[in-house]
Amino acid sequence: MFNVTGNNVSLTRGDSATLHVELTNADGTAYEPLAGDVLTLTIKKDANTSAALLTLTADSDCTFHFAPSDTSGMSYGSYKYDIQLTTGEDVYTPIVATFTITEEVTWSASQES
Repeated sequence: MFNVTGNNVSLTRGDSATLHVELTNADGTAYEPLAGDVLTLTIKKDANTSAALLTLTADSDCTFHFAPSDTSGMSYGSYKYDIQLTTGEDVYTPIVATFTITEEVTWSASQES
């Protein structure tokens, strides 16, 4: 299961998902990525942890693609994530929210290798 409520994301551990992000400029117009812009999603246990559990880079359409292996080793529970846009020398963090890894019934300990 994949669900987005506001900026909060829930994903069943080990599932595939696609998260499309629509950004706006300060004047409310749609943000159009330029060549060299990088949109990064980072998940950590909490905001004070230095080690990232997962870092993904969006494609040119501002879409993040989650593969099963991205979350298959994560424990069930709530994490913090942000999405950061780097444009040349400028850095913006338009989204900081909760990312929840939910239970899956078909998981088994043998999948953790």
